[in-house]
Amino acid sequence: MLINYSHIILILLSMDEEKLQVSEVTKLVEKDFLISDNKSLIPSADLVSLEEFRKYLTEKLKFLLDNKFDMLVNILYKIDISEKKLSHLFSGKNRDSIPATLADLIIERQFQKIKLRKMYKEGKL
Repeated sequence: MLINYSHIILILLSMDEEKLQVSEVTKLVEKDFLISDNKSLIPSADLVSLEEFRKYLTEKLKFLLDNKFDMLVNILYKIDISEKKLSHLFSGKNRDSIPATLADLIIERQFQKIKLRKMYKEGKL
């Protein structure tokens, strides 16, 4: 039986790349949710997949929605989540899906920021 090492290497590279992306997004989210010099409402966690981070962020957002709504709204404004998307989300009937959808919107915005910063560094803006 032959082992396809190139396939294994590609899998490992994609896993490393996802972990790097998760790390970048996690750091941005932690920074955006700072409430004092070194305390964040969403501290970094050692997560290896985007799905793990999404679940983690969703749980944190559930707490903030229930206990610190005004603070959460200010942070969402600071992150620059589309007001139109937020308005649509909060006017919907399914309140249970709000934390997961918010997590998706935050992650999407952080990836946009990462891409824009990369393009700026490369002189493509």
